[in-house]
Amino acid sequence: MKNRFIFSKINIIIVFILLNYNLICRANLIIPPLDLYLDSHSLGMGGAFVGLANDENALFSNPAGIGETDKRDRSKSVVKFATFPNITAAANSFSSSLLGNYFDSNIKYPTKEIENSIENASPNDIVFSRASIFPTVVLSRFQFGFLADTLVTGYTTQYSTPQTSAYTTAANPLTYDRSFSLVTRSQIGPCIGIGIPIPGTNSSFGIGTRYLERASIVSTVEGNSNGFLRESSDATSKSLNKTQGFAFDLGFMLPFKGPWNYKIGLSALDVGNSTYQPVNSSSVKEVEKMNIKAGMSINPSLGKDLGFILSIEGDRINDLRVNDRDKLRVGSELSFGSFNSNDAFLSLRAGYAMRTVSAGIMIRTIFARLEFTTFGEAVQASNGIVVDRRYAFRLTVDLNK
Repeated sequence: MKNRFIFSKINIIIVFILLNYNLICRANLIIPPLDLYLDSHSLGMGGAFVGLANDENALFSNPAGIGETDKRDRSKSVVKFATFPNITAAANSFSSSLLGNYFDSNIKYPTKEIENSIENASPNDIVFSRASIFPTVVLSRFQFGFLADTLVTGYTTQYSTPQTSAYTTAANPLTYDRSFSLVTRSQIGPCIGIGIPIPGTNSSFGIGTRYLERASIVSTVEGNSNGFLRESSDATSKSLNKTQGFAFDLGFMLPFKGPWNYKIGLSALDVGNSTYQPVNSSSVKEVEKMNIKAGMSINPSLGKDLGFILSIEGDRINDLRVNDRDKLRVGSELSFGSFNSNDAFLSLRAGYAMRTVSAGIMIRTIFARLEFTTFGEAVQASNGIVVDRRYAFRLTVDLNK
């Protein structure tokens, strides 16, 4: 009993240290808060996954869940997950065609929908398109994967009066009446993690790390009803920032015995703020701010062929850039054929996050999983918060099934 009390006090102290931790960073470019990986399972549940972390996506949410075995799972296989190619693609209805046209070889970012957005300026013309591939394998409590991910997003701001362009000269005066806030990011590299059971307890500790090479643009493109100002577009095209570096994540998971099978999860992603160093003289450092998550889930025993999960999470608890109401995430999942979706033939998901609802469905064929998810994102656009509806599709082949 005394040891458990001391262990609980240590956990509480660690949590408070993390919540108050703030690293002074002199990096040149701070990337907006973007999720590292496009996980359709988590998105369908409103992103509430840190207290669940029960599949291969635990590496990006709570590495303490890597390879964790539910007491109801009688499988003795060392290979917990082996998925390939594990492809996810997402877009909103406005920019869905960007999925096949990410980067133009001349100007380094796609222009078709972005040009349409700025010519027909509307605060609801938010551009969002993203694709990820993450083949991975989980052996016992060790995971290795390789991530390739690319993202294009942004929105248009229209001004009531023409503005003087930053590229105007006496010989060539330029004005603009709208601008496009652009963020593009591509990243590629290996990701590994391990979940470590803590002796004498039901809990586990997790460590994740990754090495990524990244190419990013965070810029504003000026324009008018005829499209981009060429000078502004050219300058943005040349601002491609190339960086590389390591990032580290920590996680903690505490399952409780009982019919409700509830778990508490904590994680700190990008511990200490991740700094990516420039790879050439024209690039600058990039920073990903640390993301502290805390949550819990329940997975009551309804039978071996029926499962239900309810999960709640606080996301980016320490990030002042995120509105407090947007930090709450709630999700649920109903599975048929098993007590969890890992072995079920059908799972239905629903959740709440970012001021809107999400929903998803997973269908398992003989050896593949198909998932469809719809979710919303609260975007801080020029006229305030705009909730953008997005859609994601995932295909993965389970090599160990």
